[in-house]
Amino acid sequence: MNTIAARPPRLNHHRSAEGDQLFSAWAKATAASAFFLLFAGGMVTSTGSGLAVPDWPLSFGGINPPMVGGIFYEHGHRLIAGVVSLMTLGLLLLSRRNAVPSAARRAAHLAAGGILIQASLGGLTVLLKLPPSVSISHACLGQAVFCTLFAAAVLSAPGSTFGPGYSRVFRFATLGFAAAYLQLALGALVKHTGQGLRWHILWASAVVVLAAMAVFTARRSRAPSLSFPSLLLGIAVPLQIALGLFALRVRVDSAMLMGFREAAVWRTLHLSGGALTLAAFLLLALRSRRTAEAA
Repeated sequence: MNTIAARPPRLNHHRSAEGDQLFSAWAKATAASAFFLLFAGGMVTSTGSGLAVPDWPLSFGGINPPMVGGIFYEHGHRLIAGVVSLMTLGLLLLSRRNAVPSAARRAAHLAAGGILIQASLGGLTVLLKLPPSVSISHACLGQAVFCTLFAAAVLSAPGSTFGPGYSRVFRFATLGFAAAYLQLALGALVKHTGQGLRWHILWASAVVVLAAMAVFTARRSRAPSLSFPSLLLGIAVPLQIALGLFALRVRVDSAMLMGFREAAVWRTLHLSGGALTLAAFLLLALRSRRTAEAA
């Protein structure tokens, strides 16, 4: 019997039972908002607007500065971050409901702690005048918070049984997630210091190989629950490569017939593509632990 295609045993599983529809919906909305926050933060860096507002937590001593030039990106980013923080706090409160699965509850707690640290790092980047170490940490933690919120949404899905799952798929998806996260960290290094571009490009090959293995093993398993995650990963990685090549072209060729703002958008789309790739690896890893639908 093909051990990959065979249905895995349901041992030591955790069942989400009916779940909590309100928590699940709120977690999805919060994760989507965090994804948009990543794009907004990327636009701050891509447009060089990190110090357009020189004070923190207020903006020019108030909360309603004129939204012109770089202030639009920097203060807009702060406003969106405030909304995501409040939504994450709401998710934390909703996690106290009895029907919320324990794994989703833990993810909500981690996200709430991460968002507090992230806000502090965001303030330090301004107060310390954009030190690379703090800026890179801020960028990387932002991706981690998004992934934690995304995990809370996935783990809160009602009617699933979690257990040993498809171990080979889980292994490749987990390794791919780790490789993609390191790739994003290298990208942050390039963006904030201008160094490490060669390593960022070379490491992309490791992400591609692990993605190919994860998609291949997921498809061979013929598990319905792995069909969409593997398809998403199979789309996200080539898309991210294409965005990366275009971002490199924009970076190298300053004579391109493209405005400054349009070039910033394309560079930021590459960052968003990285977050999508992370989410795809994470979804496949978590779904590979979903061994059956609840009766």
